[in-house]
Amino acid sequence: MTHPLKVKEFRAYWIGQLISLSGTWMQHIAQSWLVYILTKSAFYLGFISFLSSFPTLLLTIFGGVVADRYPRKNILIMTQILSLIPAIIIGILIHLNLINIWHIAFASLVLGTATAFDMPARQTFITEIVSKEMITSAIAMQSISFNVARMIGPLLAGVIVTHLNFYTCFYLNALSFLPLILILLTIKNPDFQIQTNESFKVFLKEGFYFLFKNSQIFYIICSIGIFTLFGISFSTILPLIAGEILKTGAEGYGSIVSCIGAGALFAGVLIAIRRDIKEKTRHIFWASMFFPIGLLGIAFSDKTYLTMFFSFLLGFTFVNFFTISNSYIQQSTEMRMRGRVMSFFGFVFLGFTPLGNLLTGVLVDYFGVKNVLIFYAFICFIGAIIFLKILPRRIQVMGNRREWI
Repeated sequence: MTHPLKVKEFRAYWIGQLISLSGTWMQHIAQSWLVYILTKSAFYLGFISFLSSFPTLLLTIFGGVVADRYPRKNILIMTQILSLIPAIIIGILIHLNLINIWHIAFASLVLGTATAFDMPARQTFITEIVSKEMITSAIAMQSISFNVARMIGPLLAGVIVTHLNFYTCFYLNALSFLPLILILLTIKNPDFQIQTNESFKVFLKEGFYFLFKNSQIFYIICSIGIFTLFGISFSTILPLIAGEILKTGAEGYGSIVSCIGAGALFAGVLIAIRRDIKEKTRHIFWASMFFPIGLLGIAFSDKTYLTMFFSFLLGFTFVNFFTISNSYIQQSTEMRMRGRVMSFFGFVFLGFTPLGNLLTGVLVDYFGVKNVLIFYAFICFIGAIIFLKILPRRIQVMGNRREWI
């Protein structure tokens, strides 16, 4: 089986995506530091983060309908342009010393809206330029590009802000969208026909009907929601763990975060090398079993090296869980429905993230880090057992009984 990087269109798209994501991470770090410089306020840091993610919660499902009604390549070009414009405007305002916190707030809202429509189209577009047996590797390669960009972007932002200025980061981010736009323009639209004869409302209803009818996909998406709300939100309290429990300061915090990224990157590389995993549901279940172990390890750890090890395990297991779940859902869904189904995937993953972060902060203030992590590990474990083991088997048994009757 050919690796997706040997497919010219995917290789070009992957490189363009890596450049674009690196620019996005660079702006994200520069913007967060800029908000801090302008306001010295934790409220505004949280508020700007909320504005960039809240549209995802509201609009991603509608973005899935759009992705199934119109050419996904064209949608991606439009979302890249929509993301490019605020970067230029904010860069100019900083350059002219006219920047205000509300300018950043509005730009964040625009970027969040673009992300809501970009995510379903981006996730499903790769299935149009690679064959079905390459989908798992292609999704793993997407994970690799994201994690590599997460290392490159912040590093560049730190150097540029320290030695040059803020506005250069925003200009460079705007520039980083151009290669991907040009690459998308050169890729031919797929052969399958986009269905636009039905109304938007009918398309939306059809998506919900498909999701609830296909129980295995529905339960995997439910488990992703559980892991988003009670799993990956642990990263919100890592500064607290590094500063108050491990007493390692900013350097230790950076090392722990790096271990999460290293684990995620390692998992992506392994999956990409394996190319495809036949028993995907079993793989998803076992990855979900090891994730709570990582949470428990961090809860009971009072040593930096142990916390780093369990952070690596969390990054590794979550990318296994996320990538194979993504692959299974897309391979189990017909092309014309993938935008809507992946919008549900994005809704629980991206949309639940700010809710999980907020919940974690509130619970830790009341119950402490250790108790919350133990509770989260228990919830993730029970959620995996219910949604990935008990319910699918129950439905299979009921189906067999119907056939026997």
